[in-house]
Amino acid sequence: ILESVELLFTPIVYLEDVFVRADWKTGEVRVQTKVRNAGNATTLGRLEFLAGPDKTGEAVAAVHIGQVLPPGDTLIQTELQIENHRLWDIQEPCLYRLRAQLYCEADGRADECSVRFGFRDFRVEKGYFRLNGRRIFLRSSHTGNHCPVGQIIAPDQARDLLRKDLLYAKAAGFNAVRFIAGVAHPEQLDLCDEIGLMVYEESLAAWLLGD
Repeated sequence: ILESVELLFTPIVYLEDVFVRADWKTGEVRVQTKVRNAGNATTLGRLEFLAGPDKTGEAVAAVHIGQVLPPGDTLIQTELQIENHRLWDIQEPCLYRLRAQLYCEADGRADECSVRFGFRDFRVEKGYFRLNGRRIFLRSSHTGNHCPVGQIIAPDQARDLLRKDLLYAKAAGFNAVRFIAGVAHPEQLDLCDEIGLMVYEESLAAWLLGD
């Protein structure tokens, strides 16, 4: 086990997962939510979705939904519109946050979670890299993501070393980093989002394995 382990105490009906896809051209935010009813009876739930800039916490868009929730999983899809949205970019990594709250009549308790996201688009067109439609030259370093102590399984005190690696890469003028033959820690991906560093991530089986 490479990451931390959590034990979550939740209501009988709770938010199992919230997935956000933001359209960089229109400012539309599509939200897919999985609600799990771990009880034996159908109940009525009220869902509230709020979205806005992550730095300020201000809600600039909101949607409220009433939903019948039978036992098991229910998939709910909704959309929000953020006016005058700002793009995530290398020099201005603007981030937004969606907050989802579920109130259920079954036990009178609420469950909530939040997801951070950005409006951005990265693709290859005719052999050129493009970020948000603009041609961009990749200046990328790479990391094996190992620590002097613990190597892949980094002790808490070594996490700061991994953080410094990314900050130094950004300060040195790189705009991307490759996690070579290994995945990044979640907090590293969060930091890259915050400082405007693109990520190329590989699986552990990306190379040095036959076939």
